[in-house]
Amino acid sequence: MTNSRSYYFAYGSNLSKEQMFSRCPESDYLMPGKLLDYSWLITKRGYASVKPSTEDLVLGEIFSLNQQDIEYLDVFESVGEGMYDKEIISIQTEDGVLDCLVYIATDQRQGKPQTEYIARINAGIKSANLPHDYVNKYIRPFIPKNQ
Repeated sequence: MTNSRSYYFAYGSNLSKEQMFSRCPESDYLMPGKLLDYSWLITKRGYASVKPSTEDLVLGEIFSLNQQDIEYLDVFESVGEGMYDKEIISIQTEDGVLDCLVYIATDQRQGKPQTEYIARINAGIKSANLPHDYVNKYIRPFIPKNQ
């Protein structure tokens, strides 16, 4: 059995380290990351995704995952049902570039967040300590603050 690990870039509710460690018990938090030339959105299904967008960026968190954790994430992200695809994308970090697994919604049409998802995104924003300017520009148009 191999002990290889992969890098994963979280940008939605998985910004919450508590949620990530619950979903992927063998995961390790590494560092913040930046996905260049993409923007953040909520899809018609009501969950976060990213889409190519020149001169925009998505801030997130990078975790190290083993194969079992990736299989768990595939279930949570509904990969088997065709809701998300997995891509390997270069993520900028303070230490250079890391090629990371990124889940991207197959349906990129914009929508409104699922009610239960709002609190999870806000928990992720807090956990990742995202800059207010970034949150206000990219996330608040879709996700209101917790009431």
